[in-house]
Order: sequence, then structure tokens, then C-alpha cells
Amino acid sequence: MPEGKAEPRVVLITAASRRHRYAAAQLANGLNLVGVVSESKPGEPPVASTGMGAEIDQIARAEISEHFAARDEAERQMLGDRIGFPDVARLEVGAGEVNHETTYEWVRRLAPDLLLLYGSSIIKPPLLAAWEGRIINLHLGLSPYYRGSGTNFWPLVNRQPELVGATIHLATPQVDGGAILTQVRPLAYPTDGAHELGVRTIIAGLEALDAAVAAVAGGRARPARQDETIGKVYRLRDFNAAAVRTMRHHLATGMMDEYVAEMAARQRRYPIVEAAWSAERRRA
Repeated sequence: MPEGKAEPRVVLITAASRRHRYAAAQLANGLNLVGVVSESKPGEPPVASTGMGAEIDQIARAEISEHFAARDEAERQMLGDRIGFPDVARLEVGAGEVNHETTYEWVRRLAPDLLLLYGSSIIKPPLLAAWEGRIINLHLGLSPYYRGSGTNFWPLVNRQPELVGATIHLATPQVDGGAILTQVRPLAYPTDGAHELGVRTIIAGLEALDAAVAAVAGGRARPARQDETIGKVYRLRDFNAAAVRTMRHHLATGMMDEYVAEMAARQRRYPIVEAAWSAERRRA
């Protein structure tokens, strides 16, 4: 921040699960967080019928439930057992209500300089218009390599753990298409499962988001335009038990050992956006 300039007021728009409460608490520690909008959202995605009979469908549902139960346990162990929202103004809204006029008015009264997004529904006007150029989204996934849904799940299905990470970008009307401020990859170890890698991505992403706020407020950010001619796009309907089984097979057959051993070379094949302020800090 330039000398004499006040710390920016920020409002976080997020969901309400453990990872989102953790995010709010962490951001409150490092930023001038003046409010949180917490949106209720459904848990596990619905399981489509396999068309192979009720018994097979039941097995598929059990496999998917086990997958999400393991994720919840990893988050409990790595983020904490009892996490509440920080002691700031908070508005609870239902799914999709982040774009209601009442939400806009509540946020407007807090007079934030910046809005932060993590895990919320797609933001539209009036919020998107009122804070144009001042909305920063934490997106789990490395855009544009993986876009859409499950952006840190599908790289593991495709045996590409080097493409697990987080993207900090400006929010625009084009979903997840705004200019990128910075990207991060998590620490990775041979013993990692999908969920351990995922939790460390959340932690690394929040650290990057904290730094991005200071950079944007201080005029040091240099957003990079996304090249959406590359990469893969997955939708929620693509997620199924077969994909979960494929991911588990890769983990059981040495995917993480291979990645850690070849990490530098594999990451170079898929460059990510380095924060302008990080490069400046190294040169100083």
C-alpha cells in the first residue's frame, strides 16, 4: 500500500461450508474484512443413472458419497474441527440470492472498496456493475487449462496433477474468464491423496488472494488476459463414479510419485501466471 493510504475495506461473498468459513477467518486475519455474505448451497452433486440397473446405481452413489466423505474428513483434519465465521457483519442468503437487490443494498451500505469471491454463485448486476474492475475471484483450478466444474478433480482423472492449483482473477460477465492476477500450485508429496492436495490448494489460494488484494489496492497488479483457445472444459453432468474410480486408480499406481519426481519439468510444460508483485519482490 502507498504510504498514507488506508487499508481497503473488503467484503467476501462465499458459501457456508467448512472451507468457506476457514477462508473468511483467514482473510479476516490479514485484511480489513468488513462483511461476509454466506450463501447456502447444495452438497454433493446428484448422481445420474448409469442405465445399468438399480444395483449398479446404488454402488455408484456409494462411491461418490465415499469420495465426498473423504474430502470432508481431510478438510476437518487440515483446516480445523471447529471453524466459525469471523466476528464481522454477515448476511446469510439462500442459493442464488447473492444477486438479489437486498444483498446488493446490504453490501452497498458497508461501502467496500473491493469484493472478494470464493465458492459463491455467479455474480451478476447490480453487484458486478457497481464494483466493476474491483471484484476478485478465488477460483480453484488453473485457468484456462481446466475450466467449468471440478477443475481440480479432472486433472487427477487425466493423470495431470501439475494442473491442480488456484487462479486469482478479476470477475467479469464472462464466467471465470477475467484477467488473471496470479496463479499458484500447492505443495505436493508422494503420499498425497486427492483431498490432501485439494486442501493445500485452498490454503495456497487464500495466501495468494490476500496478497492480490494488497497489490490491486496499491496499483501493483498487472492482470494477464486468459487464452481460452486452450484447455479443457468439464460440466457438472460429466462427474460420475467411473471418473472417481479412474482417479483412485491413478493414485494407487504411482501418479504422485511420478509427479513429484518430475515436478519441475512437468510444471514448465504448463506455465502459470506469476504475480507481478512477486517478481518485483524478488528483484528488490
